[in-house]
Amino acid sequence: GSTVWDLYGGVGVFAAAVADEVGPTGVIESVEFSSTAVQDGKASLSDLQQVRFHGGKVERTLGQLASSPQVVILDPPRSGAGKEVIAQVAAATPERIVHIGCDPASFARDVALYVNAGYQLDQVRAFDAFPLTHHVESFALLTRG
Repeated sequence: GSTVWDLYGGVGVFAAAVADEVGPTGVIESVEFSSTAVQDGKASLSDLQQVRFHGGKVERTLGQLASSPQVVILDPPRSGAGKEVIAQVAAATPERIVHIGCDPASFARDVALYVNAGYQLDQVRAFDAFPLTHHVESFALLTRG
């Protein structure tokens, strides 16, 4: 099985979505600051033994994760992941990164940081998840160059 990091993972929506891909011998390390979301995620995904929830700030928790990931999924707040988190993610050398952003400016900044760290931008998709507002959800798939 493979290892996936689900950063800013909330209640584990993305962890649940990739659990079958990871398989029963894989590991999904989900990191979320909100203790309520961590508790809710543990309760709702208790049947998925490969999902491990970690409470705390992402930038402080990444060093505690035991295994190197093949894939990292990030869904940071509007301010983005930022330099420190992206440097730590890039240092873990995942094959693929899926970065989700809800603010075009911080999303573009974060994607540029990955590119500067040696990742290639393979795909970008934007979704109008909030019609009639200026909000847009953007997804980037990056691979190691």
